[in-house]
Amino acid sequence: MQYSAERRKLNAALRKYLYRNLYYNPVVHEPNKRAVKMLEELFGYYSEHHQEVGELSRKRARKEGWPRAVCDYLAGMTDRYVMQEHARLLGGE
Repeated sequence: MQYSAERRKLNAALRKYLYRNLYYNPVVHEPNKRAVKMLEELFGYYSEHHQEVGELSRKRARKEGWPRAVCDYLAGMTDRYVMQEHARLLGGE
């Protein structure tokens, strides 16, 4: 089933509006870019410092590899915990 021509037009207009006014608005986009950078840096750190991840993640790494285990470890963190771990391990924010 497809949207009607009118619905497609409305969806395209909404999408354009959201990208211009929300997703790429500096108020929203800048903190998102900082968060992405923190996660990338933590991924690199945990990939090199296996002892810093929890035991369950180390067990998972033996089965599925470190990249998958580290991704899952990061995915389970709250935003606040990511910021705390980043500051503790890497300094800064």
